[in-house]
Amino acid sequence: MRKTADRANEILTRLLRTVLKTEEEALRHSPQTRGLTPGEIHALTAIGTGRAKTMTQVAAGLKISVGALTTTMNKLVKKGFVRRFRVAEDRRIVKAELTETGLAAVCAHAAFREKTAAGAFAALTGDQQETFVRFLENIEEYYAMQAVRPVRTGPDLALLPVRIGDLEIAAPIFQGDLGPAFSTPGLAAAVAAQGGVGVLSSTQPGFSEPDYERDPEGANRRALKRNIRAALRRRREFCTGGEPPAGSGAIAVNILCASAGYEDLVRTAVKAGAQIIISGAGVPGSLPGIVGDAGVKLVPIVSSARAVAVLRKRWAKKYNRAPDAVIFEGPGKSGHLGFKEEHLEAAADRFYQNILEIRRELADLPNCPLIVGNGRLNREDVKKLLAYGADGVQIEEQFAAAEECDAPAGVRAVYRAGGARESLLVKSPLGMPVRILRNRLAARILEGSAWSGRCIGCLDSCPKKDISFCLAETLAQTARGDAENGILFCGKERTDAPAGDMQAAPLTVAEIFAELCG
Repeated sequence: MRKTADRANEILTRLLRTVLKTEEEALRHSPQTRGLTPGEIHALTAIGTGRAKTMTQVAAGLKISVGALTTTMNKLVKKGFVRRFRVAEDRRIVKAELTETGLAAVCAHAAFREKTAAGAFAALTGDQQETFVRFLENIEEYYAMQAVRPVRTGPDLALLPVRIGDLEIAAPIFQGDLGPAFSTPGLAAAVAAQGGVGVLSSTQPGFSEPDYERDPEGANRRALKRNIRAALRRRREFCTGGEPPAGSGAIAVNILCASAGYEDLVRTAVKAGAQIIISGAGVPGSLPGIVGDAGVKLVPIVSSARAVAVLRKRWAKKYNRAPDAVIFEGPGKSGHLGFKEEHLEAAADRFYQNILEIRRELADLPNCPLIVGNGRLNREDVKKLLAYGADGVQIEEQFAAAEECDAPAGVRAVYRAGGARESLLVKSPLGMPVRILRNRLAARILEGSAWSGRCIGCLDSCPKKDISFCLAETLAQTARGDAENGILFCGKERTDAPAGDMQAAPLTVAEIFAELCG
């Protein structure tokens, strides 16, 4: 074993040197990149071919300080690859964009890297290529984990029961919110009956109500109330004897802070009997005040320890209340991301560190479980999250393919196909990146022709202009069964996701729980 490890280390060391040397030679011999160093071409790539970026954004992409970037940027401006300018609205802000020469250099280097990768893969079969990429992903994750030490160790790491206030959750698996097509009573009830937390979506659940176009907020409140009561009723039907025993899970509602009529949606959820309210897409600073003395449990979604600290301080000072649990969503999760696109790589590098920091921020709240989501998870992923301080996990796409999911069969089939479709990042009306599966809608978003111009005011923070698509319209299309023109949220692509085989993944909620709980 030791000899094998030594050989692997030698190969990786030689490979790194060879790749760097090959890149230097390519830069020296290409007319478009001649005179550039590897560090300079990386800086040009970080600036990108799209809109101009601030120095902070470029530095974040390179994982260096703004001060360290300045020297490189000065050289690139002098060589004619970059144009630097101050923003008219705020002269303190400096942005950079590629000149035509810089654009040609980036395109030439991208073509070189693509050709090199294609050549390296040419001798491998499809299965061998997937195995190779999986190997590289494992190496990358291993080194990311070496930066921080786990707080728990041992082969017996397992999902154990947690308490959220007075609720006992036997299997701390939270169903993620993928919109009104998926996060509906049937799936939520099935998840809760397995001892997890079934989640209902409050985002446009009233899309099929007759007065939806005329009064969307009223239609959404009415549908949400009906869905909550249906989920509670169906959960009882899953349980022997009619009443859920202790530890049989709970029914939650996910309510975006940015939703139009946010306060009314929260009050509707409380009155209808929701046991937990999950809230993100902004800071739910006013949530305890809206809920008042109701016994519903409050679970904010966060993207950093700093967000937890700010929220805790605000809730404690104004409402004398603390979170009952916290959900940390990493950069690999499905749908809307809590990180700017230029910060995603850094967030991935700091993923395990972030878990540790949030865990420390919650250390004085012993009954406040930390739930972590980061896209499609398997049993080994769960063990890693538990090792770094998670108490439970959030699952999204696997549940979207489950038999108990109420989504139209054609839409569920897309998720059952696993990794058969490519994912991409687009900018949502909320201004943050959102990860979706490629379909006709995605193609129109990239072309800039996906928004019809109709608006029902589904989001308070939507600019209603310069947006690439309408969240309400595309979610409704998905819920109606249109897998090509509806929005399909997904997590970061994985090489171990089942591709093209609908029977490869667990098909029932019980099977998903069995796979993750071991």
